[in-house]
Amino acid sequence: MAERVNLSSKGPVAIFLSALSGGGAERAMVNLANRFAELGLETHMVLGRREGPYLELLDPRVKIFDLGVKRMMKSLAPLNDYMRLEKPAVLMPALAHTHIIAIVGKLLYRWPTRLVLSVQNTPTANAGKSALWIERYWPLFVRTVYRFTDSVVAISQGVAEDLRQLTGGKLHPTVINNPVVTPHFYAQVSKTIEHKWFDKSTAPVLIAVGRLNVQKDYPTMLAAFALLKKRRDARLLILGDGELRAELENMVRELGLKDDVEFVGFVSNPYAWMKAADLFVLTSRWEGLANVIAEALACGTPVVSTDCPSGPAEILKNGEFGILAPMADPAALAAAMDQALSTSWDKSMLMMRGNDFGIDAIADAYLKILLPPQTQTN
Repeated sequence: MAERVNLSSKGPVAIFLSALSGGGAERAMVNLANRFAELGLETHMVLGRREGPYLELLDPRVKIFDLGVKRMMKSLAPLNDYMRLEKPAVLMPALAHTHIIAIVGKLLYRWPTRLVLSVQNTPTANAGKSALWIERYWPLFVRTVYRFTDSVVAISQGVAEDLRQLTGGKLHPTVINNPVVTPHFYAQVSKTIEHKWFDKSTAPVLIAVGRLNVQKDYPTMLAAFALLKKRRDARLLILGDGELRAELENMVRELGLKDDVEFVGFVSNPYAWMKAADLFVLTSRWEGLANVIAEALACGTPVVSTDCPSGPAEILKNGEFGILAPMADPAALAAAMDQALSTSWDKSMLMMRGNDFGIDAIADAYLKILLPPQTQTN
């Protein structure tokens, strides 16, 4: 494993995102940036706009560059200014829209910088479903312009296979999972959460973490929870915010669950909540990896997840470390949740699996892709 990196003659490593909003991809990139800085690598976080709850999590040694744009389509010119002045050794965009902007910039301005894409979701699963037009047409971009990169990293085998199929086998991604377990993670897990359902309730508490959007399919979760309530007493906490919140709150009222379901909103430390809960539930229609599953396991919390493309089955090893249920099937999901709550789980085994997604080994794997071999010291 690399202990220190000397790139003084090559330039910094730059991670490119629209902002540090509260998503799994953004958190993973913050974890990587912090680890790179810890290893002595000059690290830049290049943002379309300097905002988001994860800003406070960045190591002070990571230098932030604010492109100052509200719409990422306007970021190309200021990104070129950054590239011309700072001359990074490598640029790593980590979301679909930043991929396209970086590729166009490399072709248009002929940057000598290595361009490495981190693909955080499954392009075909986003096509036609995402609220972002660039993600709806993502497969087209993969087929036409992704070959103009130096390397592509896929965060799961499922994402890698999707990229290979889209390009007829012409793209050969390297699979590196997202890092979720860090020293900061352990510090956050150890904190105590004060909530009435954790303090006195004898009913099991289920927890979900993620944006309130179409991808996460919370209607299926709520319908399944209503069925579960007919079998046993339980509570459900939902951490996250998004455009569907009002619609989902209305669904809770219609199902008669207002006393048993609470929308907590976005929290910067979901891990202590995960650890305190009896069961973690994910009902996504698609994922790149599903970082939150690895996080829940590292907390020692049992997991029920839809078997969506891609990630959950890989993390849970096809059911060895949790229970998989079909997508968009409330009855099957309710049965899986009931089974999980009736099972005696070996929490140490779950935590060991979660620790497979630790920062040290994953950052080292990234460095082998980001940096030419002669720039690394062991």
